Amino acid sequence: MTAAAIGTHQTCPQCQGHLAGTDPAPPWCPACEWNLGAFDRHRVPRMWGLRAADRADHWLAFRLNRRQHASLAGRPVGHHGNPLARVAMLLLAAPLVLLVPLVLVAGVLLTLAGSIGAVLGPVLILCVLIMVWPHRRERHRNPWTVDRTAAPALFALLDRVATAAGTPMPHEVHLDHDVNAYSVVTLRRRRILGIGLPLWASLEPQERVALLAHEFGHFVNHDSRRGVVVLGGLRVLRAMLNMLTATVRQGSLWMVPVAVVVTPVLWLLSAALLVLSGRDGQRAEYLADRIAVRVAGSAATADLFDGLLVAGDLPAAMTAGHRNLADPRGWRTAGTALRASAPLESLRLLSLRHDAALLRSHPPTGLRHRMVRSRPEEQPQVAPTEQEWAAIDGELAPWFTRLARRLND
Repeated sequence: MTAAAIGTHQTCPQCQGHLAGTDPAPPWCPACEWNLGAFDRHRVPRMWGLRAADRADHWLAFRLNRRQHASLAGRPVGHHGNPLARVAMLLLAAPLVLLVPLVLVAGVLLTLAGSIGAVLGPVLILCVLIMVWPHRRERHRNPWTVDRTAAPALFALLDRVATAAGTPMPHEVHLDHDVNAYSVVTLRRRRILGIGLPLWASLEPQERVALLAHEFGHFVNHDSRRGVVVLGGLRVLRAMLNMLTATVRQGSLWMVPVAVVVTPVLWLLSAALLVLSGRDGQRAEYLADRIAVRVAGSAATADLFDGLLVAGDLPAAMTAGHRNLADPRGWRTAGTALRASAPLESLRLLSLRHDAALLRSHPPTGLRHRMVRSRPEEQPQVAPTEQEWAAIDGELAPWFTRLARRLND
């Protein structure tokens, strides 16, 4: 989004200031944030199959995001969320997770019984496979694994960040072509850190430290969304909703009455589980941000969020500038240019609208930036030298060559 795209027109009915926004997006006021929570149907994808459900999702998420931020601003972010909410999550999710083996057993028994069961049984088994099959993102991530032997300087930095953050080291470090970074704990309790090379290269050096510290923070912030039971329950609900929606869209009229009755129940269950886990998830994200501030400093962490605001435009900027995808300096130049040309303050505010969804895994970037800036300034504990960064860049050079090949393909 360019500065020209956020023109001003009309007058705010609340503070008489100029309104921002262009048609067909709803106007909003940058001064008092009037109408910032309006639903933009052209920007919000269909997430629940019905626009009415999407509107309700957005309305609820926007207000919960604001309330969560207000409750944590200026206060310590606890390592554990509301215990009653955690119990409620387990009570909602556990039966859904148990539904998978029960349906699978029923499908096998019906198949063996013969007659009409020979038809219903395989259908039930297929439904189970859809529920447990990895998401498209999980199947096609295909990262590269880097170890301490291949990248000693990088791992030396990871050791320093882990020590400063008070977190354990990851068991595996993955490099990825995504404009993203992630940290996960597998069912085998293995900690995995993933670094998206485009995002990494586009950031300033100290912002990279903040990115690592934030991801390390997820190893100790007790995020309920990463629990097996809650994650499994959400996946089952999502799969059931997708199956119902797909069946109706394919013209199966006999499924319409079933969908009319079952879909609202599933949506309400999903909404309840997402609201409970999402509030705890936002606490976990804010805690990870707090750890990033402690390790990398307030300024670098706040600037990292500005980098995230424009990160989605990095591939297009690289292509438009005819830059070498294998050269980290090209990604850095593209990231710097995007920030310089973007109306960052407006984008921070608009993130409150665009990122308002119960399925969003993070709080709006603008609220995360606001949270960091609302606290006293902190200096970094880990600040690598230029020589250390040069050594890390040299170690990652072969993977940027692989990155260029993958993106070109």
